[in-house]
Amino acid sequence: MTHCPGRISYPVGKRAKRMTVGILIVLCACESDSRNVLARAAGHELTVDQIVEVLARQNTVPNQPDVVQALANFWVDYTLIGVTAREDSLLATLDLGPLLKPQLDQEVIERYLNSTVQPDTLISEEDLRSMWEADAPPDSVRAQHILLAIPNPATGAQLDSVDALADQLRARAVAGESFDLLAGQYSDDSGSAVQGGDLGFFGPGMMVPQFEETAFAMGVGEVDLVASPFGIHVIKVTDRKAPTFEDARGDFRDSVFMERFRQADSLFLAEIDAEGEIEIEAGAVGVLKALATRPKTPVSGRAARRTLVSYRGGSYAVSDALMLLNTQRVDLPAQLAAAPDEAVEALLTSLGQAQVLLARAEAAGIGVTSERVDSLDALARQGVKGAINDLGILVITPVEGETADAALDRITLQLLRELSAGTRSAIPLDAITVGLRSRMDWDVLDSSITATIERVDNLRGTVPEEVALPGPVPAQPAAPILADSVRN
Repeated sequence: MTHCPGRISYPVGKRAKRMTVGILIVLCACESDSRNVLARAAGHELTVDQIVEVLARQNTVPNQPDVVQALANFWVDYTLIGVTAREDSLLATLDLGPLLKPQLDQEVIERYLNSTVQPDTLISEEDLRSMWEADAPPDSVRAQHILLAIPNPATGAQLDSVDALADQLRARAVAGESFDLLAGQYSDDSGSAVQGGDLGFFGPGMMVPQFEETAFAMGVGEVDLVASPFGIHVIKVTDRKAPTFEDARGDFRDSVFMERFRQADSLFLAEIDAEGEIEIEAGAVGVLKALATRPKTPVSGRAARRTLVSYRGGSYAVSDALMLLNTQRVDLPAQLAAAPDEAVEALLTSLGQAQVLLARAEAAGIGVTSERVDSLDALARQGVKGAINDLGILVITPVEGETADAALDRITLQLLRELSAGTRSAIPLDAITVGLRSRMDWDVLDSSITATIERVDNLRGTVPEEVALPGPVPAQPAAPILADSVRN
């Protein structure tokens, strides 16, 4: 760690960048050393030299800006937690409010909806049977398949080769050759190949759409081909069965209830949109996607207060969105950055709805008890302590001649080595440290990310590509839906 006598500490990480070079030189004669700093946190520093050493020894780790930034942010989180734990090993003063708030809000909304939206759930046996007969669920299908994976990227010759093999296997299966043996020999789905390609019975919604559409259109004994995101499938339907009312009565009744709740919720939320005057501000979708690309970047002042969604009596701002991105699922920012605009717009609408519902619940005197809050806090705090203890930063014992600061630096750097080597699973602490980041000094220097990439490229002997700072994450093959209903 590079110490700089007389250095002034600022509460917000990037505020120091507003100072002129002249002032920095006056305040600290160590200005030249800052060029070698990648990240700072609570008086500790992670240098470019250190992160270069971590990455240079791991040729399998991509030398990319997002990787460097991720490691730097892990280091910031671990350092802030380590400093906090040194002062309070029981973590009694650690504010877990940001971590608990989403769950508590959801419970309040759920209670409010349950007290307000009450669809008709009185269904006689005769009515239920009539509904079944009017719209009986489709058959369940049992099928075998042979999956032929397609290389990514694939050349034209490779595509032609896979197509030709699929045609040959279909012809051999139609001619009577054992499908079990063909699947065991050729299928790239190792899980089903050992069972002759058997997938068992499946109903609607259980397979990818392309596969499912083809299988449900086939008769028993037929063999056909279909392409899906996984490759080309040779499918053989081996059985079909129609569900009976007696067997499916319980599940069918539940599905009817759920549909009535869904419809009632939908109508009620439409009223909420109108009465609450929910409006997505111009440019809000782009702003939220940009925030998702770099959710840890400090934003303050007017930028933090910028409204994304307005509603009667309040607004949802950039600062609220950053809290969401840093306290929800760890994969949310990447999925949000890659999501289509209409999905992001739907999410913004649901966020506005949630705020209106919370306000209505408060007005109706609906909330969570202090006992419930204490119970969730105790459970969360136990999990947090376990995770931090697994990292080895809950209680740190310096070796002989080592200061407490040096011991923390040693352990956090070793954690980065293990993360990059794949010998340790990443333990994200975003939701835990969001409060610490707001009140403790930290920074990740963009210019040092670029310098790190260039130096690692040189050490690895690779030709450096043009370095771009982390931007939108490429779309993944299958991304979960972002804008879930406010009622689970």
